[in-house]
Amino acid sequence: MHSLKTLVVAAAVAVLAGVAAIGTAAAAAAPVSVLTFGAPGPGGPNIPPGHVLTGNLQPGTKATFFTAPGGPVGTACTVSNIGVQVLANPAAPGVAVTKLVALGFGGCVSTIPGSTVLSVTENNLPNNNVLFNDAAGFPVQFVPAGAPVQLTIVESVPGAVFNCVWQPVGGIYQGNYANPGNRLIVANQKIQLVGGPAGPCGGPLQFLSFTYQPVVDSSVPGNPPVFEN
Repeated sequence: MHSLKTLVVAAAVAVLAGVAAIGTAAAAAAPVSVLTFGAPGPGGPNIPPGHVLTGNLQPGTKATFFTAPGGPVGTACTVSNIGVQVLANPAAPGVAVTKLVALGFGGCVSTIPGSTVLSVTENNLPNNNVLFNDAAGFPVQFVPAGAPVQLTIVESVPGAVFNCVWQPVGGIYQGNYANPGNRLIVANQKIQLVGGPAGPCGGPLQFLSFTYQPVVDSSVPGNPPVFEN
């Protein structure tokens, strides 16, 4: 004959086992978000809002501002970086929304005869969102939430200094994300001159290209790579 104590313990164990089973089932059923870190979902944890994702230029490449797709005339930079803060990372399929918090260029050299690049600065960064869409090809868009990204390239020629101010045509950059290598790719995006003389600045229209690899979740120890699902 079972004692009351034995029955109570058995009942408690059964309840705990039921709770554990429910928790396991819930965890197994947890949806995979558009962005995960460390591995593609469901192997990698979902990236929560607030995390900052960063990337530097793919080794061996440059960020370029060329007067024709593929160059070679214009400005080439050996240093560039990006930083975005996750605002929303819904279950896949969907669109993850991030805020642009950093976009930098350095080590820039002009191939225009007689022109020297003194600096490249960026404005309106927090007024732009970067959208990661897990549709075919993993398209990425830099979309103004206020004013579009503005790049100012200060160039000097003998006897003069010019501020060349550029904005994306239509206000939007288009790109793609690639899980192999965890790369954010923007290729030959049209930028238009909105301030400065066209001649010394390299014409009224240029083409911006850069690839950041790897893109990592810098809010997690070890900076694990970012995957799109």
